[in-house]
Amino acid sequence: MQQSRIARFDGWELRLDIGELSKDGRKLRLQDQPLQILLELLEHPGELVTREQLIARLWPKGVVDFDTGLNSAVRKLRVALQDEAETPRYIETVPRKGYRFIGNIEPPATEPAQPVTRASPPLPAAEGPKAGAAPPPEERPRAATEPPAGAQPTANPPRLRRTRLIYMGAAALALLLVGGLFVWLSRSPSMGALPSLIAPESRTVAVLPLRTTGSDEAGVLVAQSVTDIIRNRLAALKGLTVVAASSTTVPEGPSGGDIRALGRKLHARFLLQGGAERIRERVHVDVQLIDAEMRRQLWSASLQRPLSDIASLRDDVVRSVASRLGAEAEPANSDGGAATQISLDAYQVYIRGQRLLASGAPDDARHAVELFRRATILDQGFARAYLALGQALRLQGDPSQPRPPEIETQMEQAFARALELNPALGEAWIERARSSRDPAQAEALYRKGLELAPNYGAGYAQFANFLWGQSRAGEAIDTINRAIQIDPMTPELYLRQAFFVMILRSDVAEHDRLVREALALKPGLPTALFQLASSRYEYSGEFADAAQLVERLLAADTKAMNARILARDIYLELGEPAAAAAVLGEAPPQARVPLAQFRGDRHGAAALLRDISTEEWEDGGPGAPDAEALRDEAIATGNFAPALKTLENAYALRDSGLPMWRRGLALVYAHLLTLAGEVERGRGLAQSTLVLLDTHSVGRVPDWFSRERAAAYAILGDDERALEQLAISVRTHKLYRWWYVSERDPLYEHLRTHPRFKALNEEARRYLDRQRELFAQMKRERALPISPQDASARTSPP
Repeated sequence: MQQSRIARFDGWELRLDIGELSKDGRKLRLQDQPLQILLELLEHPGELVTREQLIARLWPKGVVDFDTGLNSAVRKLRVALQDEAETPRYIETVPRKGYRFIGNIEPPATEPAQPVTRASPPLPAAEGPKAGAAPPPEERPRAATEPPAGAQPTANPPRLRRTRLIYMGAAALALLLVGGLFVWLSRSPSMGALPSLIAPESRTVAVLPLRTTGSDEAGVLVAQSVTDIIRNRLAALKGLTVVAASSTTVPEGPSGGDIRALGRKLHARFLLQGGAERIRERVHVDVQLIDAEMRRQLWSASLQRPLSDIASLRDDVVRSVASRLGAEAEPANSDGGAATQISLDAYQVYIRGQRLLASGAPDDARHAVELFRRATILDQGFARAYLALGQALRLQGDPSQPRPPEIETQMEQAFARALELNPALGEAWIERARSSRDPAQAEALYRKGLELAPNYGAGYAQFANFLWGQSRAGEAIDTINRAIQIDPMTPELYLRQAFFVMILRSDVAEHDRLVREALALKPGLPTALFQLASSRYEYSGEFADAAQLVERLLAADTKAMNARILARDIYLELGEPAAAAAVLGEAPPQARVPLAQFRGDRHGAAALLRDISTEEWEDGGPGAPDAEALRDEAIATGNFAPALKTLENAYALRDSGLPMWRRGLALVYAHLLTLAGEVERGRGLAQSTLVLLDTHSVGRVPDWFSRERAAAYAILGDDERALEQLAISVRTHKLYRWWYVSERDPLYEHLRTHPRFKALNEEARRYLDRQRELFAQMKRERALPISPQDASARTSPP
């Protein structure tokens, strides 16, 4: 039996035969280029591996832009390893020279592997005469041997299947008889002639922006319009996945790097590329369909049509692509009704509006409204322009304010007109679903819209949010996965998926991987920085790393209140109360409650909450610091009535929502009840919270709710179990607000002299000291965008 070598480093395992990387039960398959880079680094641990070495390994025949390709591959490897370029644990960058592996490699190991059956190599295709008459002059397909830009040349020119079989030699027939037929057909360069062998799940096409000569705006608008027209029709076909426009608008195309890497980046095996020009009263289009994985051209054509006949040009391209990929050529959604006429002038105005709408800014949406209105004047039957008009009206206002009734009316009228012109316009049905207040009706509209628009990524994202709101988390995750498949370059989708995964499974590693994927797509994205910093702080105890992330966020936006509050909590863990106070700036008084608690000022902490109504309460997380502040003052004064009344009202208010979101408040309230003499009620609430935690632990990582369980057991008087859960919390580095647990929380007052509690506290302090030293090192090395010493300066008005 063959042995499969395994490389191990810092808890990671890499199966060298299949490129599978695993850690803590999580497995992922590395793409070829990141795998090759990791192998080269592991072969030279601690040594400089130059960029030239890596380029020679990845692209022995050379590529057009290897620097971009190498940077992208290294970035993907870092995302897989959850490694940061600024504070590397595995891959150290040597500026302008290369990289060095700095992880701890364990001795090599082997494990049994299944025997590998090697397939016969693909057979060469023979030359043969072309079948059929020559095409008309304005639609001459180019030679199939012409490689796409950036593709590796192939020795086997593609030919029709019938021609190839006729001219196959006797040796080839012999191999076919012994089982090589399927292997040959599946690998043949003329894959387009054998659509039945293309697996449906691999029929993903990216329509790249068609190029144009020159840089004049008119020419660019023509190319963008033709691209959009072709993509919309392809996206309506069943059996194909078509990558969204928001993902295909990338700076590098096949001519700017490795075509296989581009296909993998877009999660698309097939690329449709080319150029479009308007020459007087005609449109000229050159297109090529490329198998990016095999670096082979499947089909190409040069077409030209009068301006009045763009629809037939589009249909010819779509039919040819569908035929090569084995998809049905009949769309579920005919763009603009029968779409026998497309006004290029109106479409160019529509494209200008779409450019503005893509920013998401309300001001841009207001300008887009006028462009879409103009498009409907130029072409009164332009259904998509009415759809876009309604979408722009939806986006033009302040999202925090109610939409004016007159805007609501105009918006609904626009969607109604779009559907009147084209009842099969799925995107318009989805907009109707977003406006519906009846969940059953909304779901029916969503499903109808996605049936008609099977490649509408934004529609799947909106439907996922709807399903989540209906407490259908599993379906929501499946739906957001489909959105990412269609729109792989939109970072916000990865953030939404990360949120779903975290809430559903508490899979921190997967959550952080998805957020890092979003940051790889858009470095500096505020929501991603905040989400990752929160995770590193609360779920992993990586306080120094969390500080670096939140300071990157604050450097970009000093007014972000949620980032300031998160920074406050992180600085307190790192023993920086002055920085925690300074970063808050002009925050509301209740934001300073943890600062008063950190100083041991029970009366001051509670006083900051005096003027807050019950409705303004927000759960501060599992510890519920506000509730703790009121309870602590009640203990200090012996007057429990005010705190009981406030917490009872707050708990009742939250009781109408999801119980898991109020578990921290419930436990503080339960403890206060027992202290006030209502022991049975308090312990009953603690016991019911434990049952709730047991229910929600199913499907999550083990021991996820250790902090809440410790509190519940302490309320119930089960000190041994409380200490067990605190030990889990320390071991898994869930040490948020440990300064409060270890010294100030009255719930554990009777345990502070217990030898086991002392040992746990000492272990936690050693870990926190390491985090603080790491943070101090970052400050010394100026690895932080903003140091805590400058916190007051950054929050002060200029």
